[in-house]
Amino acid sequence: MKKVLLMLTVICLLGFSNSINAQIKMPTSVDNTAQMKAMFDSPEGQKQVKEQLMNNPELRDQTINYLKDNPDTREQMVEAIKKNPKAKNKIMQYIQDNPELLQKAMDYIKNNPELLKKAMAAVGMK
Repeated sequence: MKKVLLMLTVICLLGFSNSINAQIKMPTSVDNTAQMKAMFDSPEGQKQVKEQLMNNPELRDQTINYLKDNPDTREQMVEAIKKNPKAKNKIMQYIQDNPELLQKAMDYIKNNPELLKKAMAAVGMK
């Protein structure tokens, strides 16, 4: 009887401690987003995201489409696209060489949780 009682006590303690550990270790998505934004804002994070804008077709294309559709940047993007209609890397280089466009692109990525997650995963800062 004592063995059974001792065994049940141990099982209950293990279950309770696992439950507490799971609650402590599980970060919320808000915390994750805040961490990703902090990493994104670091100089190293900015550098790596800029590299991914050149090398990651999905990130590059979504950013170009956003800037092309944004009323504030549409004219500049139309000019860049006219000069390089099929060379998306050249368009992205134009964006990176233009501080205003680059800032809009980086703000777009930072303020879009899904895109921010993709960018941070691509640079290994998930």
